[in-house]
Amino acid sequence: MSSDGYMSDAATRHQVHVQRYAGGSLKRLAKFITKAISTAKSRVSGGLSRYGTQRYEKQIQELQGELAGVYGEMKQQAVLDLTEFAGYEAEFNMTLLGKVVKTVVQLNKPSIEQVAAAALADPLDLEVGKGRQRISINGALDQYGTKKSAEIISEIRMGSALGETTGQITRRLTSLGVQQRDQAGALVRTMTNHIASSARSQVMADNDDILKGKRRVATLDGRTTPLCRALDGTVVPMSAPSPPFHWSCRTTEIPVLKDEFARDIPGSTRPAVGPDGAEQVSSKTTYGEWLARQPAAFQEDVLGPARYKLFSKGQLTIDRFVDDDGRTLTLKQLREREPMAFERAGLN
Repeated sequence: MSSDGYMSDAATRHQVHVQRYAGGSLKRLAKFITKAISTAKSRVSGGLSRYGTQRYEKQIQELQGELAGVYGEMKQQAVLDLTEFAGYEAEFNMTLLGKVVKTVVQLNKPSIEQVAAAALADPLDLEVGKGRQRISINGALDQYGTKKSAEIISEIRMGSALGETTGQITRRLTSLGVQQRDQAGALVRTMTNHIASSARSQVMADNDDILKGKRRVATLDGRTTPLCRALDGTVVPMSAPSPPFHWSCRTTEIPVLKDEFARDIPGSTRPAVGPDGAEQVSSKTTYGEWLARQPAAFQEDVLGPARYKLFSKGQLTIDRFVDDDGRTLTLKQLREREPMAFERAGLN
């Protein structure tokens, strides 16, 4: 088996650990969300002046200051976690690369400080709806804190304006706390994958003389997005964008060695989760190949009714469901591009 297969196997398994780390980080950050909600509840329970009065506005401003402090602490904890994680990821990728190159190859090892600084400075570039969002880690954390503070204040103002009791406003805040934790989960998962990807990119950049590109590796299950399904298994230049490609993205990538530097390693697999649970498949299996082997009901659940017919009967491959920029095509756009596929699928 090739070094490529070995790295694909190792990277896929490691991605599970990356997501577990994100889960642990979320638990640490969730404490600050709980603190913010508790702070707001305490202010409400302590008694608010009549809505719209000068004293009421002063109370709200004081609460805004307290919330800014809490979410500021949350940002500090997140940056601390991610900095430490960047160093760990650099070590992992150096070790992995060292296992697949010939012993005569001398690898360049970036400093932990260099990797951490680059990972935090490197902006996320994500698909959001029909557009893209480009934002730094610090910017994303600042944005989260600002928005969540504003949401808390908004719920209090709304309840006060409606003349709700302290208990009713408190229940509003409890519900909001659950929403904020869920949203923080998406933020943490995305940032963690971004740091892992940035550390990996830094290691590859420092050793690009022995590489001919990098291969995208998506997760084989029913939750993978159309974009990442299409990208799975593709080999792209080193200059191509790296994951995460969207919020909560789980896709990773591996370096592809030049033939003269790679060594053969015994067989490898990658995990997949289909309708019958977890299994191991060949590391060479792409998302499209794996999905084609799944039951029809699972394919339809993943793709949706129309795209399922285009995939199963219209002979349309997974990569055709997105455009050259990775945006998911609408059915109207697909019909314009692939009229014969619609005819074969009986969708005319």
